[in-house]
Amino acid sequence: MSDLFRIQNTSVSAKSAQSAFTLVELLVAAAVLALLVALLLNMVTQTSKTWKSTSGKIEEFRGARDSFDAITRHLQQATLNTYLDYVTNTSGVPIGYQRQSQLRFLSGPTMTILSNSLTTTNPTMAVFFQAPNGFSTNSSNSILQNALNTWGYFIEYASDSNSMPSFVHTKTRNRYRLMELMEPTENLSIYNYTTNASYAGIDWITNSLALPSGRPVHVVADNVIALIILPKLSPADMSTWNSLGSNYTAASLASNYTYSSATNQNVSTGDPNLNTHHQLPPDIQVTLIAVDEASAIRFPSIYQNLASMLSPLFTSAASYTNDLQTLQSFLSTNHMNFRVFFTDVMVKGAKWSGSQTN
Repeated sequence: MSDLFRIQNTSVSAKSAQSAFTLVELLVAAAVLALLVALLLNMVTQTSKTWKSTSGKIEEFRGARDSFDAITRHLQQATLNTYLDYVTNTSGVPIGYQRQSQLRFLSGPTMTILSNSLTTTNPTMAVFFQAPNGFSTNSSNSILQNALNTWGYFIEYASDSNSMPSFVHTKTRNRYRLMELMEPTENLSIYNYTTNASYAGIDWITNSLALPSGRPVHVVADNVIALIILPKLSPADMSTWNSLGSNYTAASLASNYTYSSATNQNVSTGDPNLNTHHQLPPDIQVTLIAVDEASAIRFPSIYQNLASMLSPLFTSAASYTNDLQTLQSFLSTNHMNFRVFFTDVMVKGAKWSGSQTN
């Protein structure tokens, strides 16, 4: 009996010894587990960094993207309310009909078209026009949804102290900012100037920007360094006219980017198809370029002098592509993160006509 018990006990002990882990196996398993945990942790860390970086870039350029959408949306609504009226000779005798309008569309290099009213650095372009956006600061006018307003966009390099509430005490920054002019319906001043049919000035903009009570302008996006506005003929018109022997390009209508509906700025060409007088551009090419805040902080001297770098660029519409490539190459070479927004805007209210030369 004792021998039988001894045999069974020995069998159980041998079986237990075979099913147990050795110290070496435990150490190997622990090492493998630690390696897997380390790999998993590294993957999570890298994924988190990528997510934060991507999210940060999206947030950095969200303001620029939203403002770009606003510019294109409002430009589509630009209007002149053009009508035909008598033209008289020096004796006051009617001699025919001509297009007339009491509204205006003006775009071009900011430092050129607003040269006498600027106190800040304003690189690249500006655009000003009227549109039925129904903006009012008076709550009782909220039903005027289609009332006319003067709108405009331009870039300004200045301190943010003017746009900060007085109770905020923090270090001010100089930044390039996209500014939006919104003249309320109740303050619409364009008609004060255009009752004179021959008026071709820009006081309707400069006086609004210099109001002693505060200009109707606000910041819509930080770190926007370039806004390029290129008025163009419609692709359909260019195709039709070129098929008949003309040679129109995207640069034909506003060769130096300047466009004014107040006069026929292309009168020297004698080409009625390029007569801008009281006409909206059928097509507007809009380009907006923004850098991120991190680039502005890392490279303050480069950022501050971007206006000087931009000054010789975008002066001739024929060189648009080369100028854009030059700017992109400069930003890339200097390790600045940037985003380019680009589109063509078809102006709904444009009814382009080559029926008159004056």
